[in-house]
Amino acid sequence: MAIAANFEEPKAATKLSDFVTEYNTNSSYALPSQYEVMITSPDINPRLNRKVGLRCESIDLPGRSLNTSTDANMYGIAPEIVDGITFGGTLSMTFQSSADLEERIFFESWQERAWDRKTWNVGYYEDYVEEMQIYILDRNGNRRYGIQMFECFPKEIGPSSLSYGSGSEIIKIPITMQYKYWETLDTNRQIPIGDVFILDPQTRTGEVSLDRNQLDEG
Repeated sequence: MAIAANFEEPKAATKLSDFVTEYNTNSSYALPSQYEVMITSPDINPRLNRKVGLRCESIDLPGRSLNTSTDANMYGIAPEIVDGITFGGTLSMTFQSSADLEERIFFESWQERAWDRKTWNVGYYEDYVEEMQIYILDRNGNRRYGIQMFECFPKEIGPSSLSYGSGSEIIKIPITMQYKYWETLDTNRQIPIGDVFILDPQTRTGEVSLDRNQLDEG
């Protein structure tokens, strides 16, 4: 005969009714179709930037991971300890194209800031990198989550399939966006100025300690 399990709290912490109630609240669940993309190209054309952002049919929300290594100094089961941080590096995006393929021209022009088409010389990094924002919206169009990606540029403009059999389908433009790192746009979660630890702004690895006096002197 099996022995019944014995827990300090035998009753479940949540019930199905709790799940239904949570789903029907204003917070509900984040939907993958409710998002907003804000793109800034080096040409700084607000109208075109907004148009291209609205044409973004799909996008990956970037991730990050903690690099770990085994702590051999610990006795017994050695834990994995954090020794660095890695961001995704690239981001996949797909854009719907207007009749004149203005969206593709937008990214072609952006790429051409990275090199001279006459001499084939590579340009300065600062001349072709920009910032991007991604927001997750609720059902009422309110921004609930947002990140800013730094030092972005369109690394690859992918091929677009053309076919007589496609009928009235819209031409899609796949873009692979390169970026260096991202940070939250939620001011409640940003690092306050004071005695804090922040990532090194040059390498984005390790940590440096800043106090208010050092910030004032800088």
